[in-house]
Amino acid sequence: MLLALTLLLCCSAALGQTNNTTLDDLMTCALQSLVVDSSANLGSYRFSLEMEQKVDLINLTSGDAQKLHTRSFGYGMANMTDRALKLSMASLSYAKGDEDNTSAIALEEYLINDTLYLKVDGNWTVMKMPDVANAWSRQNTMTQQLEIFNQSRLTLIGSEKVEGVDCYMVRAEMDLSKVANQLAGDVPSLVPMQSMNYTELFRNMRLDVHYWITKDTHLLKKTDVTEVFTVTPQSLGLPANESMEMQINSEVSILFEDFNESVNVKLPAEAMKAQSFPSGLMVSREAVPVVPASNETMTKNNTTQAAATA
Repeated sequence: MLLALTLLLCCSAALGQTNNTTLDDLMTCALQSLVVDSSANLGSYRFSLEMEQKVDLINLTSGDAQKLHTRSFGYGMANMTDRALKLSMASLSYAKGDEDNTSAIALEEYLINDTLYLKVDGNWTVMKMPDVANAWSRQNTMTQQLEIFNQSRLTLIGSEKVEGVDCYMVRAEMDLSKVANQLAGDVPSLVPMQSMNYTELFRNMRLDVHYWITKDTHLLKKTDVTEVFTVTPQSLGLPANESMEMQINSEVSILFEDFNESVNVKLPAEAMKAQSFPSGLMVSREAVPVVPASNETMTKNNTTQAAATA
């Protein structure tokens, strides 16, 4: 109780104690602080994820559209003490009306200290990353979610059980116009197109995020993210008379479990024979995130497919 009152007082000071400050604002601010503190002491966890992405390629002249679907499933674990992370993922992609030509891709990733090992359809590659702290912030699934959580205005919706665990359910609202420039600075390392207007691309994005927070430990138990945006000729840096537009709708659900339990990430022996990541595909000195909070995950899947066929 004393801790809760202290947090409420801190939040009141941070919010300026305006007349418009509501009890809900104070409660969510206190909850946000508790989650940050609890997560700072998190040593390990496991997670599973499901993703669905729908892409409509639209001919603006004729109105014709090609609909592409991707479904992905993954499981992973992280040991922050040992700086070891593992992710296994499988994805299926197809064009609506042409399901017979469904393509599949299997991906396995290990981040061991400052080295990323990636296995795509049986082929291993390895990449060294000097900036370990930055690599972990980009690859650590929990950290990615906390970054959104910390930059959002939260609304307490109610309580709900997730996998039998009592949780607070909150909705996160992020002012994307404030983070558009930040995102625009990060994404060129993932999708290196010099002509692309990344700031414009992210300004037209709609992001809907819900979190479930455990009542006893104040840790993120589940995250649901829905992201909708449109890639126009202008955002790609193309002439306005270009007739193609891409509408993207992504849904990601991540479930966290086994907090601070024994997690042993063991690199397979075959990974030690991995080939260096092709220099022609390395667009920065940082690892490409595999499980971001949003559509970047699917972008990674598409990039990996291109790399595998190169």
